[in-house]
Amino acid sequence: MKFNELNLSPEMSRAIADCGYTEATYIQSACIPVVMNGGDVIGQSQTGTGKTAAFAIPIIEMLQVTDRKRPQALILSPTRELAMQVCDEIRKFTKYKEGIRTVAVYGGQQISKQILELKKGADIVVGTPGRVLDHIRRRTLRFDQCRVLVLDEADEMLNMGFREDIETVIEALPQERQTVLFSATMPKPILEITSQYQTNPVHIKTPATQMTVPKIEQIYYICPKEAKKEILMQLISMQNPHLAMIFCNTKKMVDELTSDLVSKGYPAAALHGDMKQEMRTSVMDNFKKGKINILVATDVAARGIDVDSMDVVFNYDLPQETEYYVHRIGRTGRAGKEGLAVTLITARQKYALRDLERTTRAKLTQKPLPSLEEVRKIRLDFLREDLEHRMTRDVPESLAAIIDSMKDDGYSYREMALALAYQIAGQEMFDESAWNASVRPALTVTEKGMSELILDIGSDQDVNASIIVSAIATATGLPGKEIGKIRISAQETTVQIPRQFDREIADAMKKTPIKGQTVHPLLMVRKGKDYSNLPPKRRTASKGQQRQRGRRRENRD
Repeated sequence: MKFNELNLSPEMSRAIADCGYTEATYIQSACIPVVMNGGDVIGQSQTGTGKTAAFAIPIIEMLQVTDRKRPQALILSPTRELAMQVCDEIRKFTKYKEGIRTVAVYGGQQISKQILELKKGADIVVGTPGRVLDHIRRRTLRFDQCRVLVLDEADEMLNMGFREDIETVIEALPQERQTVLFSATMPKPILEITSQYQTNPVHIKTPATQMTVPKIEQIYYICPKEAKKEILMQLISMQNPHLAMIFCNTKKMVDELTSDLVSKGYPAAALHGDMKQEMRTSVMDNFKKGKINILVATDVAARGIDVDSMDVVFNYDLPQETEYYVHRIGRTGRAGKEGLAVTLITARQKYALRDLERTTRAKLTQKPLPSLEEVRKIRLDFLREDLEHRMTRDVPESLAAIIDSMKDDGYSYREMALALAYQIAGQEMFDESAWNASVRPALTVTEKGMSELILDIGSDQDVNASIIVSAIATATGLPGKEIGKIRISAQETTVQIPRQFDREIADAMKKTPIKGQTVHPLLMVRKGKDYSNLPPKRRTASKGQQRQRGRRRENRD
């Protein structure tokens, strides 16, 4: 639907045009008429679908401009960042609406400053539950004129433990009001809130076909769990992003991964709920200014981050909810730009990935793990660009003096340039054994049972068992003792491999030539069973044992 079909005021239509919007998204075209008619709404929508405009536009259109400046609408958000983002969006839409004032209140900012802003009057208040409750208790916020309540990102507010605060805030609002709720997911606590505080709400859900942005390229890599960190770093080196986000499922993993990235020289910072607000604000400011270009975050902490120039999003952990995946990748490909979403999974998570594809109607393309040659070529190209850029800068005289002194000592400029370039590039780019050790660590077999891997190469190509074992061990890091029976015929070799790594081994062998020949592995039905959970097999006693048991029974009798 076009915005000009929604019966909006000329001032609002002009503000929307200034934002560059012409067509409304599904959630906008469905919500705006219902909210403007005074109905309660349950909006199930994800990041990137325009839900802020879906409730902000009709609320602004319904406001009655008065001199008293008492809040007529309250919007609750889970985080400071999201509250600020929503407030900024509302101000864009009130650009040509004279007399409408919006104020944001949140933790981490001096409450005295917010009190001064509220004394000037506010038609719309956007805030976090805890800080709104503080103002209510101080009587610096009164909602006797409030006609609309919006619960934005309701599921995250509940996940963060705000339910009691939300209910206390609602008790301070007039009973006769309109309640609009937006949530990416609909767990039981959300349904309880809707039944308790809404009246005949209209449930509007963004269709699955609109859940992801077409311009985002979505790819994934299958890698051993033990090698994920090293592989992630290689992918970052290959992409060389201006700004990137890495998502983890736990705060602990965010801290661990950030520490590893920083120790390897990557300009990264962590963002999660256990950090103080001042620290989170500092991290976000540095990220937006480009002082750090990699942000490692949890899903909750990342809500409200509004950065349009994100190059790539890495899913270090496969998200626990489909909606979280959509929220994550929505950080890239914004403002009409192309984006990239990279997901790292283990072989066992492939089925979970297929479920995600079915739900989001998206297609994730598998990519082979980068080889040393590929990473080396890309990083050397970046190195050349970096050196060319560095040569345009002015160099302090003290550094020039060191170079001149070394030249006098007999070192050539070429020797010094090579030494510095080698240091910038990194020694691991030229150490194949270090590469294999970091990216392909030895696999530990913990699961019983074997699978059969058939390779289209045999004795006609002078292949023997030691060559096969060596090829598999080199490609995967699997110890040779864990490889089972090997049968070699004229044109074919069958190898028994551990079932828990069979797909990873098969994928690795596709890229591993044997005797200079590319092989095409075929994984057969898994063989071998695990009898560890079965009851002991019942054995038949011998005749002598039967006679002895008979005598013991007679003695007992």
